[in-house]
Amino acid sequence: MKECSLCFQNICATYEEGFLSECTCRKWFTRFRQGNFNLFDESRPGRPFDCYEEVIQGPLSKNARQSTSELAEASGIPKSMVPYNLKKMGMFNRYDVWVSHILTEKHLLTRVTACVSFLLRHNELSFLNRFVTGDD
Repeated sequence: MKECSLCFQNICATYEEGFLSECTCRKWFTRFRQGNFNLFDESRPGRPFDCYEEVIQGPLSKNARQSTSELAEASGIPKSMVPYNLKKMGMFNRYDVWVSHILTEKHLLTRVTACVSFLLRHNELSFLNRFVTGDD
């Protein structure tokens, strides 16, 4: 236990006071001594998170500029569950619009078409040589 206390002091000195409790540090030391090096949460008893992905998808497809409060109200689910389910769906809020970081076939085809048209245009006009880039 002395090594755990020393490690706890080193962690607090490195980061900040209150970053980690001594009880948590002891718990992790016990797990590592037992050979359990899994850093992810294990399943525990209790009510599991509900999946509301299909319920959120409807209002989100109608208007992607809704806040989490508006999505919760429109879909009738708890406000605390909206960000969890949006993250699970791969949606991120960029410039007040919920966008997916998963490319669909349509989006992929649109990008490929744009790239091909830019290459064809470059072969005719050589417009890419006119771009000036720099670093501050």
